[in-house]
Amino acid sequence: MIWWVMIFCGVVTFFTRFVMFSDMAPKKLPDWSEDVLSFVPVAVLTAIIVPSVLIGADNAVEITDNAHLPAAILAVLVAWLTRSVLATIGSGLAALWCLNWLIF
Repeated sequence: MIWWVMIFCGVVTFFTRFVMFSDMAPKKLPDWSEDVLSFVPVAVLTAIIVPSVLIGADNAVEITDNAHLPAAILAVLVAWLTRSVLATIGSGLAALWCLNWLIF
């Protein structure tokens, strides 16, 4: 039975990828789907970053005594002003290291 499930999953996986490279699928998505898909990166990154910034080691939300929060706010400001990924990462990490070393 398990072999049939594995073969079926392999065939389904193959055909879902094959359709995109063949002429069976349209080459351009509809405008409404492109509008909806434009929000996916923001939603996914928010769902990844916000818990790692706000939730501490004891699985509780930490607002005070949290070095990640001011570093994240600084990184958001740098990202908004410069639109540079490297500047955002660098400023966020530098702020976090300095805050951990000096204050927290």
